[in-house]
Amino acid sequence: MVEAMREAYGKALLGTLERPTAERVREAAPALSHLSRFGLTAPRRGLSNALALALVHSSYYFENKKAVPGITKAMLDALNRLGGAFLQKAAAAETYRNSTNPTSGSMSKDVATIASSVPAWAAEQKWIRQSAALSVGLSREELPAKVTALLFRQLLGVLCLAGEEEVARKLVSDLITTQLQGAAGDVSDPKKLLQEHLGFNAVTYEFRREGPDHNTIFHAVAADSRRRRGEGTGRSKKAAAHQASLDFLRKHIPKALSARRETAAPRLPALEIPFPEVHVKTVSRLQELFTLPDQARPLLSQALIHASWTYENQAMTARYRQRDYQVLAFLGSHVLVYEYFLATARHLAVDPPEEFPFGHVPNDIFDSAFRQAGLAPGLLLGTGQGSMGIPVEMGSDAFQAVLGAVSVAGGFPDTLANQWPTEWRALWQLIVPKAPLPIDPTSRLERAASTMKLQLRHEYRESGPDHQRRYAATVIFDSVALGLSTRMEGTAAVGKTPAKHQVSRLVLNVLDRLADHSPARSFDSADERDRSLARFLLAQQAFVLAMSPVPPQRWISQRLFGLHLVSDSAALLTWAVGVDELLGLDVALQPGGHLREAFRSAVDTIADADRALDTALAQAMDAIEQFQDPVSVDPAFLQHLVQLCDVYRCLGTDDRDISLSELVDDWRILHRDRLKTAAQWPGVRISARERATSDAALSAVTAAGHEASAEVLGVSPLHLRFRSAQPLSRSSVEGVCALWSKVSRTTSIMPTDHGIDVIVSTTQTPVDPGPITQAVVDALRPSPEPYRAAVADLLHDLKNQLVASRLASSHPAESRTAQLQQQLTASRHLDEAHSLALRVRAATSILRPAGTESVELGGFLRQYAAAVLTRLPANISLSVPEASHPVHVALEARTLNAVLDNLVGNAIEALRKGGAITLAWTADEYEAVVEIADNGPGLPADVAAALASGERVRSTKPGGNGLGLLGVRTLLARVGGQLSAAPAPSGTAWLITLPIAPSTTSESE
Repeated sequence: MVEAMREAYGKALLGTLERPTAERVREAAPALSHLSRFGLTAPRRGLSNALALALVHSSYYFENKKAVPGITKAMLDALNRLGGAFLQKAAAAETYRNSTNPTSGSMSKDVATIASSVPAWAAEQKWIRQSAALSVGLSREELPAKVTALLFRQLLGVLCLAGEEEVARKLVSDLITTQLQGAAGDVSDPKKLLQEHLGFNAVTYEFRREGPDHNTIFHAVAADSRRRRGEGTGRSKKAAAHQASLDFLRKHIPKALSARRETAAPRLPALEIPFPEVHVKTVSRLQELFTLPDQARPLLSQALIHASWTYENQAMTARYRQRDYQVLAFLGSHVLVYEYFLATARHLAVDPPEEFPFGHVPNDIFDSAFRQAGLAPGLLLGTGQGSMGIPVEMGSDAFQAVLGAVSVAGGFPDTLANQWPTEWRALWQLIVPKAPLPIDPTSRLERAASTMKLQLRHEYRESGPDHQRRYAATVIFDSVALGLSTRMEGTAAVGKTPAKHQVSRLVLNVLDRLADHSPARSFDSADERDRSLARFLLAQQAFVLAMSPVPPQRWISQRLFGLHLVSDSAALLTWAVGVDELLGLDVALQPGGHLREAFRSAVDTIADADRALDTALAQAMDAIEQFQDPVSVDPAFLQHLVQLCDVYRCLGTDDRDISLSELVDDWRILHRDRLKTAAQWPGVRISARERATSDAALSAVTAAGHEASAEVLGVSPLHLRFRSAQPLSRSSVEGVCALWSKVSRTTSIMPTDHGIDVIVSTTQTPVDPGPITQAVVDALRPSPEPYRAAVADLLHDLKNQLVASRLASSHPAESRTAQLQQQLTASRHLDEAHSLALRVRAATSILRPAGTESVELGGFLRQYAAAVLTRLPANISLSVPEASHPVHVALEARTLNAVLDNLVGNAIEALRKGGAITLAWTADEYEAVVEIADNGPGLPADVAAALASGERVRSTKPGGNGLGLLGVRTLLARVGGQLSAAPAPSGTAWLITLPIAPSTTSESE
């Protein structure tokens, strides 16, 4: 039965991951060879392929999706989490087996030590580096330990899914053995050990700090009165003191380390508690359900002993050599985490999605399983605790302890699913759910605080007797921007984690009410505590948005500062008015230009999320490149190109508003006797983009030369209907509507029978707007996009070349020579059109949809600089930036490559007589800045002024149009970044600001 299940799950996995490229399989050969040492001597083909894909880093996947079919980001995350869970479960089992008197505290410390050693161990494994599939930004020889650890966990995950847990177990055992060979593996706290041998105050510690804030290194010196010293370094003072103490012990008291390796005498086995009867019956029931031998009964008995019982029955506890369930609960928690991720990964392997919201099973689920299983009556409690009942956390711990006992009694099986009782089938679905679980409140709050650039910490207040200790958590927010701190206190709960979740829910409730359409109304009847916190959070968000660009999608997804409301102008304005009312004059808010740009960026993100215009432009360039002679240039395509040019021109200019009656007068002149209209029209005013959309609709209806009509069907909203006297080409009308629907968020354009309808929705602007409302009003008002205007110029020239090519080839020729001359002229025009199409494609290819992936900046820049050096002229030098600290930025590698190519290319162009180019970067907790500088003639003043003011950039290069810089600036704005010119004593210096990618479990475990 077990083998059949493994085979079924293995097929599901291998069916998904069975199609890597042959090159990827060859690259993974060192890993397959290494695994053969641990029993994987002849893996079936599907497993070999799956293992090859397990060694794919996410950065490679995002750059080469076609080369790794069957993989998604969610699948890689699932393998990483599963491998990490298996690693911790195996470490817990190993620690339990090798400890003579384990406690939950000592085991937790030992498992944490083993888990924290994985990056250093994995970094030394040459077979992982040699077999990895990496992006261009990562060096195989200098791979960060974090990356090799990630790949190792993914590999463990595949082995577990494929039923090769024994191979995975041997790998982990090799890791643990290697770590325990050194003294550091045996000493979890060398500072404490040193104090035990020399006295608490016998050793003094001195610290020296080096490096910037984002890459700080501490040097520690441990010294005693005899001038004996030990030295060490670390990312924190604690880590540095740890290493200095260990160095001191090795040099001066090596016997202290060797003494730690001596094992204590083994304890006598525990005995089952023989009473009360309900306890004994519960133990018997568990033994029967899991088909366990009699030797397992003491363990099952221990799983049902609470600390309050052992405290009140110390003589009885000693007589039966028993203890409470804490150690077994620790083991059981790791068993259940592994089972959850195993089931989740199996589910995802069948049809892996791109994203999956991983979570953990909360305590109340385990508590519910504990009670449904009928285990509560058998739990031994002290008298005081028994009178108060079994709280959620206690029931959860007891259930995990039972499964820990079952796992120990069964010799730590690969999975409990194979021996799960049929009677408990419903409980299995409860504790190992396949569907996504909600993220716990504290994690949600931590993500929101990170986005808002708030520092978050917790304090706890204890109350109650030892057997019923209760905790009340207080969450404290520190704002560097405001120079203020605030706090929210929660109510008492059993356990620190429930207390922390409880106070997190209180803060999240405030954030949810702030995300409502009318936040001021939401806090009308709120107590002063909530109202004060709401104003603090709003002020913090406003200052963060005002100070620098932010990634809009992150704020939208977390429903922060109204950015999630941008698709509904009326709702956003109502929200802004409420925020101004709520903030009042108590907070000295001075929002800058970035606040408006944050709303505008969010509007753009929602308005054209599918980048339909960029896609239509790319498709048009594809079509032009297919034209091999002037005759193949279709007039319908030319009309489509004109429409595309008009759309981009409309987006790139800022024409004045116009009254509807003036617009109708223009239509009557333009279309003369072919247009029927009413004598009187409403006196409403419409924007330039609303006018352009209406113009386009009328032009499409009258394009065939038939009579047409224009009428008003409604005023609020303004509803215009354009109809042709004759049937129209449905595909042509739909094409016009598809293009112009992306021009104005206030205007919808749709095809109807014999025509097109245009509906203009207007929003009432407040008479006396506050600062937040004014920023929203400004953001909702369309602004010209210089990048689009530059593209429109190219499209106009391109259309002219195509038309000239057709005209040259269509004129009758008087002689053969004249005919050949016409063909030459037509061919030249067509070649020029092809050249312009290539320029459009090159300039716009940078603006592909931004993904959610990230790139490790330091490694990428080092690789990029190395690649640039191979093509630099001999008289130009390039500095290669150092990458001592891994920083992930929220931009994919191919896009960052395009940005750098553009700016470095400009620098090379400027250094025609030779010179130097410098690449450098720095980062803090929230953003990274890349500097590209050269010592050339410098940036023309008009280019710098145009970029600073957001206007059109005029290129100084022959045939240039400034599209490169405009494209870079537009792309960076989409991801919350920024391009700016920096002052330089000579030459040109550019600063690229990039947001730091949000940390994930995949990257941080």
